[in-house]
Amino acid sequence: MTTTLESMVWGGPARQLLECAKDLEPGKPAVMQIRHTARNTVTKEQAQRDPKFDGRSLPSTNEGIQAAIDFGSSLPKSRSYTLYNTYVERTLETAQGIMRGMKNSGIKAQLGGKIPCDIHLDPEASFQWAKKQKWFPEYGAYNTTCKWIAGLRPTSVLRPSADYSREVAGIVVGNLVGVSGDAFHLYVSHDNWVQALVFHWFGVPPEVGGLRYLDGFLVQFVDDEMRVWFRGKCDAFDYPYWWPKFV
Repeated sequence: MTTTLESMVWGGPARQLLECAKDLEPGKPAVMQIRHTARNTVTKEQAQRDPKFDGRSLPSTNEGIQAAIDFGSSLPKSRSYTLYNTYVERTLETAQGIMRGMKNSGIKAQLGGKIPCDIHLDPEASFQWAKKQKWFPEYGAYNTTCKWIAGLRPTSVLRPSADYSREVAGIVVGNLVGVSGDAFHLYVSHDNWVQALVFHWFGVPPEVGGLRYLDGFLVQFVDDEMRVWFRGKCDAFDYPYWWPKFV
């Protein structure tokens, strides 16, 4: 029987990431960072016509929720999972869907709460600026990510991507302190949020076209390197010079 995730045209990278999860080294904690699941869409013209439109409030689709459930049920059963999400509701919907799939498969999982970090210094000011620029993420995610990483967005709109990436690194490392070897921390956020981490943590440029839904990367932190699964393959990367120390 074909699952919803298998039938989604955008589901290839997500399924690829699930395959990579089978190759994790046993006995070592793992971290996954992914984009949320499929959400409802609005055309640029519709968004510009509606002065009250706020893309942050777009909910997940029914198919997206089911795909998240399929995603969760397909993760390794030998791990103990904690799921984190941003303040945007569809990331919580995604995390809850993934956890539902895990529990349907007898996998131990819990919600860890909101990620205490944001790419916006002032979310409302940032959103209003984006609307004035007639920017809409469905039509320029790759371009927007590149401009942000290159420092071409005013800090009143988006905080520097390097600062954001360092803060997330501290959160991730802090959450791993004292965990068991089977721990698996899964962070659900957004396209450009994940791609900023890929760039600043590993030196890999943004993915042309942006990340698909439920796409992202896996990483295990070992003594002298970061072991990373991305786009169906595993690579080893040196730690950035600024990487927080594990204590």
